Amino acid sequence: MKPDYWKKRSEQIARRQFIKADAFEVAQRKEYDKAMKSMQRDIEVFYQRYSTNNEVTMSEARKQLTAGELKEFKMTLEEFTSKAKDNADGRWTQELNNVYYKTRVTRLEALQTQIGQHSEMLAGSRQESTEKLLGDIYTDTYYRNIYEIQKGFGIGGSFAHVDDEGLKKVLGSKLDGRNWSQRIWGDRSKVRQELQTKLSQSFIRGDSIDRTVKSVVERMSVSRSNAERLVQTESAFFAGQATAAGYKESGVVKQYEVLATLDTRTSSVCRGMDGKVFNLSEMEVNVNYPPFHARCRTTTVAHFDDDEGLGERIAMDPDGTTYYVPENMKYDDWYQKHVVDKYGQDNADIIRKKVDSESTDKNQFAQYKEVLGSNVPKSFAAFQDMKYNKPEEWLTTKDLYRNVNWQLKAQKNIIEGSVHRVDGIGVPNSVFDNYKDGKLDARRYYGSTGKPRLDIDFNDHKRPKYHPIVPHSHSWLSKGENTDDVSRESKGRELSRAEKIANKKAIERSKGYE
Repeated sequence: MKPDYWKKRSEQIARRQFIKADAFEVAQRKEYDKAMKSMQRDIEVFYQRYSTNNEVTMSEARKQLTAGELKEFKMTLEEFTSKAKDNADGRWTQELNNVYYKTRVTRLEALQTQIGQHSEMLAGSRQESTEKLLGDIYTDTYYRNIYEIQKGFGIGGSFAHVDDEGLKKVLGSKLDGRNWSQRIWGDRSKVRQELQTKLSQSFIRGDSIDRTVKSVVERMSVSRSNAERLVQTESAFFAGQATAAGYKESGVVKQYEVLATLDTRTSSVCRGMDGKVFNLSEMEVNVNYPPFHARCRTTTVAHFDDDEGLGERIAMDPDGTTYYVPENMKYDDWYQKHVVDKYGQDNADIIRKKVDSESTDKNQFAQYKEVLGSNVPKSFAAFQDMKYNKPEEWLTTKDLYRNVNWQLKAQKNIIEGSVHRVDGIGVPNSVFDNYKDGKLDARRYYGSTGKPRLDIDFNDHKRPKYHPIVPHSHSWLSKGENTDDVSRESKGRELSRAEKIANKKAIERSKGYE
């Protein structure tokens, strides 16, 4: 048996399975995007039919479908039922049948059924494709481990094969009390119920179409994140189970060594477990055998007391470059030599911070992208680089986000009118758009107390010499520390960068804008 054989082979087999899971995750993300776009289209059609001033009240949503609409909806239900006939437990098909035979259906029930169909079809697709992925990972890992053990020892012999019945039993294995299938169907029911609730709440509030769509998309994004975590964790679990099964079937492996991934993304738990040796008979998932946590990438290697420790194991540089280090190098030694000594302690701390904050940073990046669009870095990597390595640029971007965001939030409550003089007190956190001769003439933002906060004028007040800039803005400033009174800047100024971003659509349709 060659001493450098085991760790390389174990890492290569594990990496092969993680690559499969990553590719599956990309494909699954596309399926989610497709479902969310379909939901958005259904909501848009609903608003086009029933909205007044871009809003649908609950009383409107609860109105019954007309005879023509009901006939059209039942044709849609027939299509839904045909697509859902193979769903796992038949519950959704039964629900569709129950709706089909109702003589009275409200607009809201029809929309909830349409949204539910997209959610159910997505769950069914997840169920089928995940089963195929996990089965492939288990089978491939098992046979490759058997092969490598026999090759490493220079032996051959019979071993148990993975048949369909055996694989089905293996895939029923539970991680933390539930198996992967139960998790998918549990998420399915929860998502559908919450989507129904969110639609009802949107109509109770009288939300605009944009806010309703955003509410649904945000909930589906949470489901997508949960689905990605499930795939990565369950893939690691079944790869680990297949590896252990290979150890046991070989008859020669009595101990295993925990092998953490040598890169900066490895968790503190796995860093601490790296290199530890345990008896195969005492193996316990999440205690002394991976996965140790969600999205765990740690694997194991067969351990033999006569190993000389002269082999190699794979490591990855923070820039993604892979290389080999001595097999007896433990995680802490690798981190000191190849990260701290190479990049310096300060940069090593930043690298670690990027990894530790990845989840929250991704959410923040999505929020900044939604509010600021092209005014933030194009990629997540560039966003993190700015946040942790360019403090002045980061402070500027944070300030820009804050100033754009409060205006966009106020724009969710736009009141339109045509008055000679805009009120000095308005609805808190709202916008009043004043029109003259059918054109947007001025926009006033009200703060949390209902006092004016910002004016944007799309005219020169018939004083072009005094107001040469069109459009221009006037801030409302506090008169002093001990008063809530505010006063408007007398002289207009050029719109700030944040004001131009937040009011881009209004500017484009206003008079006097070139």
